[in-house]
Amino acid sequence: MSGDLKIAAKLLKEGHFLVVVRDGRVLFSSRLNGVKPLLDALDSNVLPGSSVSSRVVGRAAAMIAAQGEVTAIHTPLISNEAIEVLTEARILYCATKIVPAIMNHDNTRLCPIEAATEFTVVPEKGVNALREIFNESPNIHQVH
Repeated sequence: MSGDLKIAAKLLKEGHFLVVVRDGRVLFSSRLNGVKPLLDALDSNVLPGSSVSSRVVGRAAAMIAAQGEVTAIHTPLISNEAIEVLTEARILYCATKIVPAIMNHDNTRLCPIEAATEFTVVPEKGVNALREIFNESPNIHQVH
């Protein structure tokens, strides 16, 4: 694990849900869960060349990371779908647990945010779909 990824992973253990590090500096962090903070980091243009640590990385988060040109990701929980996106984008990942997909809170069906990206394998299209969801419901922040 690179130095930046170690810094990000350490801060994740200290209570953050998302940490973005590049060149030993924390560029972005959030204590909110879900993909919205990662989308905010993309919009802040802090992702290119960075290492990211996030509590959960599903397909939607992986698409944001790919769109943002992230270098590496650490997470306690990753989905197979996210691994496919990250592999295609040549983003290194380190995960503790791999699951088939990120499910909703009741574990009865796919997380709605994940489902919103199922129609495409192109990260830009997936990110645009996520933007539409958050524009329609700006108060959504918790999605997993």
